[in-house]
Amino acid sequence: MRPEGSIVVAWPRRAVINVGARQETVIEVDVWPTRSWHVGWTICWECGGDGDWTKYHPEPEALLEPLACVECKGTGRRPVSI
Repeated sequence: MRPEGSIVVAWPRRAVINVGARQETVIEVDVWPTRSWHVGWTICWECGGDGDWTKYHPEPEALLEPLACVECKGTGRRPVSI
């Protein structure tokens, strides 16, 4: 049972984050919480959330096997500070 007057938070929440090597690109993403409430996760903006970076490779036909996304390690999710 929730204490009276407590705030109900609906997830996912929209967040504006800075990305890129110099943090100069601003994007808006959905963020889901983790158990710590200080770190959330979002869908990887490099691979689109599927963990496969093959479609963005300059020569995908030259690859012998699918290439996992380097940023999310093939999970499709990335941690963000909330």
